[in-house]
Amino acid sequence: MATETKTQKGLTISFDDGDFDTGTVSVLLDLDMRTGTPVDETAWLDGGAAAGSYPGALDGFKAKNTNTTNANGSMRLVQIAFTLADAAEQVLVLTAGASKIIGVLGTTFAVADKTLSATFTNTGNAPAAKTGAALPAIVLHGEAAGAGTVTAVLLN
Repeated sequence: MATETKTQKGLTISFDDGDFDTGTVSVLLDLDMRTGTPVDETAWLDGGAAAGSYPGALDGFKAKNTNTTNANGSMRLVQIAFTLADAAEQVLVLTAGASKIIGVLGTTFAVADKTLSATFTNTGNAPAAKTGAALPAIVLHGEAAGAGTVTAVLLN
């Protein structure tokens, strides 16, 4: 088995390629909780007004973050889709883009009459240690192979 990665918007998820069907791990939603917009959207910064349209012909709002050292730290709401290859414990390790998992909010599982459990660790304890060492990880365990989603809140 080899480690496979999925990277989107700065978030990298690593997993064992034997645990998930090939090509099925994907990020469906990546919402910046600070702004309420997708992580790579910046339109909320423009203020929505053209120069001269404010009373007194003031320039439009032009927000700019010049503090590139301390600009991180927001929470992200992330929904990840996957297809489990079998009914064993499977692990999604967050190797970049998140320093901590705050919590798992919910899951879906498209297999009738079968359950899916989702737990998380920020210390890489077993079984997450098999691919993640001390990195944050989501541990999924389904009663059968099948497609599902997990929604979690992460700290950048």
